[in-house]
Amino acid sequence: MINAAEVVRTGTSYADEHLGRPVSVLTAEQRWLIIVCTDHGDAFGDDGFHGRGIAHPVVMNVPFAAVVR
Repeated sequence: MINAAEVVRTGTSYADEHLGRPVSVLTAEQRWLIIVCTDHGDAFGDDGFHGRGIAHPVVMNVPFAAVVR
């Protein structure tokens, strides 16, 4: 069985590792507004639900982060 939480952790770690360099290059000489978001959330046991493709608030809320440097 696939551990969805581990898949998300692995993907987040990969993105974090690979986005650092372009962000550093972009922000080295001028300010940028950088927005990172996903297309959906995931349920990790919330109210007994797991995964995505379900009508649950945790899946409808889209993870979002903004950085101004």
